[in-house]
Amino acid sequence: MQLLGLAAAVVLSTTGLVVVHGDMGPLGSELQWGTYRPNLYFGTRPRLPNSLVSGLMWFGLDDQRNWQKIRHSCELGDNLSEYGYSRHNGRDFGEQTMRDSDQGVEIKSTFIKVPGELGGSWAVRFTGRTLNEDTQGVSLVYYFGLEGNGTLSTSVKDDVALVRGRTPDLGKFRIRTVPAHSNQHPVVPEDFRNIGGIHSSKISGVGLKVPKTDVWKAKDAFQDVLLA
Repeated sequence: MQLLGLAAAVVLSTTGLVVVHGDMGPLGSELQWGTYRPNLYFGTRPRLPNSLVSGLMWFGLDDQRNWQKIRHSCELGDNLSEYGYSRHNGRDFGEQTMRDSDQGVEIKSTFIKVPGELGGSWAVRFTGRTLNEDTQGVSLVYYFGLEGNGTLSTSVKDDVALVRGRTPDLGKFRIRTVPAHSNQHPVVPEDFRNIGGIHSSKISGVGLKVPKTDVWKAKDAFQDVLLA
């Protein structure tokens, strides 16, 4: 069983920001890390088998039926009018816009890598805006999972979600999920405010144990938490 760390941050009303910054172990190549999960709207992994992966999910907070419509992998049925990279140099930068009219939100992702000791670090910034006045809010979920051996833990303090871990190939690593000061938490119905221990009024973190072979099913694991 491997731990799946979920950092849930609620975005919107105006513009929100989440920055994920990782210090990633003793890696030997500037191309080791990248957006190498092309089946997802956004995800990262190293060019190593059975290692640390990450990915983005989101869903609207207006209606419980949206829990059945969580965005994760690129699906025609999601009816996104726009997604995919508008700029990407294949090495250390990528930018895209994901326009989801059904959920009433537009999300932009910007991925960068910074060289340095122990392989340097990488960061991704998400900004979002609602597309209509009826959208009460959208929850962004950024997760990390281990496909192989290692340890992973998650905690939240002062509205910052921290993931720490170790794997045989990466060594020790640390990742922070930080909301922007301009981020606004929407007013949501009472029964949406504490779902499976995840508080929709602020950034939250939760750890789930799943089989190694099921880390790619992060959406299913998260839906089980929501519907429990």
